[in-house]
Amino acid sequence: MTSPVSPAVAQDPQDKSKVITLDDLVVTAVGSPEPLSKIASTVQVIDSEEIRASHSRSVTELLRQRATGFFSEWTPAQTSITMRGARSDGQGRDFRGQVLVLLNGRRAGTANLSKLSPNQLDRIEIIRGPASVAFGNQAMGGVINLITRDGRRVQGGTASIEGGSYRYGQLTAEYGGDLSDSLAGYVGASGLTSDDYDGGSGSGKQFNTATNRRGALAALNWDLGPDHWLDVTMRTDGVYDTGFRGSSWDYDNTDDRWNRSVDLAYAGVWDDRGIDLNAHLYAFRDVDSFHWGSEAAGVDEDNNRRELTAFGLRLTPEFRVTESTGLLLGFDGEFAQLRNSRNRTSVSGAPIAQVAPFDNNEDNLLTAGYAELTQSFFDDRLSLRAGGRYTRNQSRTKETPNVNLSGETERTFDGMTYSAGLAYAVLPSLKLRTSYATGFRSPTGRELAGEFSPVLTPNRITRGNGGLSAEESDQFEVGLTYAPGNFFFDAAVFDQTIEGRITTEVIDPRGPGTSDDISQFKNADGDAHIQGIEVQAQFDAAPWLGLTGQRLAFGADATWNFTMQADGIDRRDSGPDADKLQRFNEYQAALRLHYEWRDRWGVSLAGLLKGPMYYDTEERLLASVEPARNFVHRKDAFWIFNLRGHYNVTDWITLYGGIDNLLDKNEHPIFIALDEQPFISDPSRSNGGRGNSMRGRFFFAGMRVSF
Repeated sequence: MTSPVSPAVAQDPQDKSKVITLDDLVVTAVGSPEPLSKIASTVQVIDSEEIRASHSRSVTELLRQRATGFFSEWTPAQTSITMRGARSDGQGRDFRGQVLVLLNGRRAGTANLSKLSPNQLDRIEIIRGPASVAFGNQAMGGVINLITRDGRRVQGGTASIEGGSYRYGQLTAEYGGDLSDSLAGYVGASGLTSDDYDGGSGSGKQFNTATNRRGALAALNWDLGPDHWLDVTMRTDGVYDTGFRGSSWDYDNTDDRWNRSVDLAYAGVWDDRGIDLNAHLYAFRDVDSFHWGSEAAGVDEDNNRRELTAFGLRLTPEFRVTESTGLLLGFDGEFAQLRNSRNRTSVSGAPIAQVAPFDNNEDNLLTAGYAELTQSFFDDRLSLRAGGRYTRNQSRTKETPNVNLSGETERTFDGMTYSAGLAYAVLPSLKLRTSYATGFRSPTGRELAGEFSPVLTPNRITRGNGGLSAEESDQFEVGLTYAPGNFFFDAAVFDQTIEGRITTEVIDPRGPGTSDDISQFKNADGDAHIQGIEVQAQFDAAPWLGLTGQRLAFGADATWNFTMQADGIDRRDSGPDADKLQRFNEYQAALRLHYEWRDRWGVSLAGLLKGPMYYDTEERLLASVEPARNFVHRKDAFWIFNLRGHYNVTDWITLYGGIDNLLDKNEHPIFIALDEQPFISDPSRSNGGRGNSMRGRFFFAGMRVSF
């Protein structure tokens, strides 16, 4: 049997990043360590060296460099994700999304990756497609597992200081190692600040884009004896007083968003009995505190606070039934409380009507049991696996300020999800695979019994619907992996259908030109259908070219979604692209070139291609560019280039720097109205600006000291 914690320690922390091989262990695909050669899903891995070399300021920036999915990047503090047509909630509420973010293998509590820093992360594993058997609700489009640092992974300390354009500054420090023969520890902390940035060429200052970040993590790791371990991790991560420019180009709205957690994890192996056991207790609190307002709507302050607190347990014993048969059993239990408040004040100072918060107060009790059977044939070259999961989610809506509820509303959702896969190692370096999986997402309290009014249109109401059904998906995938040492190539073709997507429909129109409609949540009467191909490639050309003591590495990640069909949910949209699935790229790519000479200096260039994206935007635009409010816009493709370099002055001092958006491109991944003339935004709906542009050319430099 394989040690449950072996993926955490399999990689020497002092090793340079290497090309992935089929022997590499992956934790996330099935919830327990498995070599890549036996996994039937598409896996993307970002290791410690790549994380450290990226100098990314958020997890969003890091994953964007690997074309992991579509990232909306609404503001420096808010991002939504779309993978294989399934997307997370725009505000990062993981209970409303179809892409699940994990932290050390359990629910993170947020899908807003811009809230999270990569500084205390050691490894990221991305599983594409439904993973609901191992991870349950929300894992329809994929899973992103963030694996943190600890005293086993980190030996020694580092401290760094960075500075750059727009008064950017960042400090980081960490230290890890053995505290005794049986105890290791780690502590790390980071802080970042940055002022409003300039957009790309042709734009101006993007007022209200400043941000502040703080994070810290401490871990203790006990060796309890041969093949038994106990880990304790405490952490906090978040953004504070960060500008929210948003779709109304606001000059003074701000956010505070943070995520804190405590984990207790046990792993043990009884090899003589053929049993591996993982047990994971956790608690987290995820907070979003919005300080918004809309002078255009007469609202000076609209303060909304959302607080999600959860306590959970994951048990995953694995049994070796025979030498070629394995059985993984699992139990998940989690109790979560969501609490909300909202308070508005008017521009004039006169009394103003109070409205419901963005979400209902609710309690959720989730219990799930699952099993996966693995059978090997032909001397372990062929691996068959099949599994199922039963999930029961009890949702009770609690009394919420300014929501018209007659007592408490309770619903229970039961769901079965299934997966089956085959992986065949044709050669030691060549694997073929195929899989089928299903997924689902339960409705939330807001969708069942909410009464929501947005900031910009406070008289518009969206009501819940107690008759909603869960969203469901199913996906087929075939792929191959070729990894002969210093070369890695992976390609997958997938076909995914998402049914019963939860949307809204107008049930009480108040007349043309008004913003007082009453809508209600509903299950769409049509499906989303997504087909595509995904490619990953890594190649270290130095050995092939005979470059002793040097590295010449190439990397590529790309996706082409050749079918993006939306039926039912978007029938009210208009325009020639009204039938397109929205908010993700038709194609995208990330290309990387890195050269390093004798561990002394190195330079890398990355090119990021964002393909066409379709969007019925919430921005208010001029009639000349938006013939109807439900018009679906097509954003054209664009490239962004980033340059990095470093110089090792000594074995313990490194100087580094880089330029992001090297060509000063004026673009934005999601917004239609850029900050450039002639403006296409409607000034009557503006809270200061006239468009959004992503950060223009950005310079940074820093020094890292190892000890």
